[in-house]
Amino acid sequence: MAEFFKVVTDRYDGITIDTAQQSFKDDAVFLQNLKGAVSEWKVSGKRGLWIKVASLHSSLVPLLTEMGFDFHHAQPGYVMMTLWMCDNHPNELPEYANQYIGVGGFVVNEKNQLLVMQERYGQNKKSPWKLPGGHANKGEDLIDTAQREVLEETGVECEFVSLLAFRHQHNYRFGCSDIYFICVMRPITQEIKPCPREVSDCQWMDLDEYISDPTISDANRHFALCYKENIENGFSIIPSKVLSFDKRVLNNIYSIKNIQDRH
Repeated sequence: MAEFFKVVTDRYDGITIDTAQQSFKDDAVFLQNLKGAVSEWKVSGKRGLWIKVASLHSSLVPLLTEMGFDFHHAQPGYVMMTLWMCDNHPNELPEYANQYIGVGGFVVNEKNQLLVMQERYGQNKKSPWKLPGGHANKGEDLIDTAQREVLEETGVECEFVSLLAFRHQHNYRFGCSDIYFICVMRPITQEIKPCPREVSDCQWMDLDEYISDPTISDANRHFALCYKENIENGFSIIPSKVLSFDKRVLNNIYSIKNIQDRH
């Protein structure tokens, strides 16, 4: 029965079936072969089974649920379901990603002015001054996210200088946590062209004036104070390209460096 399926085996000896890659005439045939395959895989010591159910085959979902599969995650076009096939050990399949990644740009010009903006909430709502930023796209580096978000929201082009700090917040959205990185940026252009859909106001503000503004969040005030402290002590967090564990790609590893060592 196992030979009926085209499968991918991961390095933990788990099995993944993508229904979009299978050939079967109806759900009954798929289910009959799957039950036989699961019995074979259990005997051979396989433990984790993943089934990526394409939208086209969504009628399989209730049948797989009856068979003991549970939901793992869903994305546009598919739902991933799992079955733990080892009766003698607790389920060790990893849960789906539970952290959002966001990036804010701490953009300071030569006049020691900080680029700040107010979000467009509604006609009668005024947001406090904040840093431009937003969620990272899938596969996007922090540096690229910072440059993109600042440009999209303010129209200012920037280059990355260093990582300033990050905030780790729980119960953010849908029960997930949020890690928000703050990147120090140097403006390449000065003219502000705010996004009319997202931004109600945007300006260059003196850094000390921003820190003393009673309406800003405690987190943003803390970031600004950290920036001033880092300027004084000469240290910053910058990335280095280091090979991944399988030596196939270069990853960014961020570490503390003395600013003087970079010149």
